[in-house]
Amino acid sequence: MLYFLISCGKSTSQNQAKKSKTEKGKIVKIDSENKYWDSICKLETKNAEKDIKQNKLTYFHYFGMVVQYRSNEEINKLLSKYNISIDSAFYYCTVPSELQNCYAHKMRQEIDKRFGKSFIDSLGVIAEKQYVKNNINKIYEFEECDTLSRYPNDKNYSAFFKNYKNDFFKIAEYPKDFEFRKEKDSYSWISADFILHKDGTVSEIDIELTFQNKKNYKYSSYFTTKLKEFILKTKWIPAKSMGEIVNSKIPLTIHFK
Repeated sequence: MLYFLISCGKSTSQNQAKKSKTEKGKIVKIDSENKYWDSICKLETKNAEKDIKQNKLTYFHYFGMVVQYRSNEEINKLLSKYNISIDSAFYYCTVPSELQNCYAHKMRQEIDKRFGKSFIDSLGVIAEKQYVKNNINKIYEFEECDTLSRYPNDKNYSAFFKNYKNDFFKIAEYPKDFEFRKEKDSYSWISADFILHKDGTVSEIDIELTFQNKKNYKYSSYFTTKLKEFILKTKWIPAKSMGEIVNSKIPLTIHFK
């Protein structure tokens, strides 16, 4: 280690020279790439302006490091009523945003200009609602649903993530010789996933349990039974997606003391 530090100290000027040369090379490369994308952007913008003059409008769905929507098919049908075509574009995180998808950007500006800036967003809401109605019997992921608590008597959505945990330990008391977590130990936990149906019934309960203290595994059956009992006896509130009652997956995670 000492030799390494001395060697670095002796070669500082050489390292700085190499670093400077590398950075210059990177700058040249970036400038070259930006010029390339700039030329592409200008060409795409020109083509978009030409199509707009011919009254050809196109809406683009983006893929890559961007938000993607489940209701693309539904919004496509809505846009077709306005004679707006559909296409797709890929968003590259390594390319300056102002230099990519310039055709699509120009088209979006024109659509906003003709129909209003809230036009696409308002159609998006309609499309999302239509998607749910078209897939009313689908089992929705927890995150796909409206932010409403599915646990009874919760005052708000955030309460869902703590109240059921407190209530679980009202029926599942710790055994007398249960070995609790020490300050620096990792947490032990029990989790469950189940389907909450539109009528409030549950099915497909899947429970997993992990104890950091191996001696507590003798209580696996006890806690597993208690959690299943808790799930079945609770009067869960069916989930909603875009205001429609739907089937959904419910994940629960409870940490032991």
